[in-house]
Amino acid sequence: MKKVYYLSLVVGLTIIFSMCSKTSTAEEEKQLTEAFLENEKIVIDPSKMEEELFNLVNEHRLSIGASQLQNSSSSYVHAQEHSNYMISQNELSHDNFDARASKIALEINAVNVSENVARYYSTASAMLNGWLNSASHKSTLEGEFTHATLNVELDKNGRAYCTQIFMKVD
Repeated sequence: MKKVYYLSLVVGLTIIFSMCSKTSTAEEEKQLTEAFLENEKIVIDPSKMEEELFNLVNEHRLSIGASQLQNSSSSYVHAQEHSNYMISQNELSHDNFDARASKIALEINAVNVSENVARYYSTASAMLNGWLNSASHKSTLEGEFTHATLNVELDKNGRAYCTQIFMKVD
């Protein structure tokens, strides 16, 4: 019965993610099932994943000639609130982004704000690859931003939800 549940979950998630992703179904299925490998308990340390993913994003940006992002710790609460909101809704979303972006712009004088979200990835590198394989997420990640904040929260099943907010401060 567990196998049927996990298979149904994987198929459902694959369908959802295939609607907005350019990766092949096989690649998406591999990424989505990574956290559900049978007989293997994956424990995610959200703080460690945040740090690793932030560093990987900056490494990627530097590799393409973009500027390194500075950490905006004052905006962290907005990313954390949104990650927790997605967990409460049990779905990825950019709900209330305009309000979030407006608050951040006022707080740090940002002239541009954008965000990437993700869920169910068990490693920072897999999450980065997911964003890089999506044209819209890649464009945001590689955009002309100066600052970012990144939050990872775990749902009750230990699965990661992530919000990264990108900001351009003049």
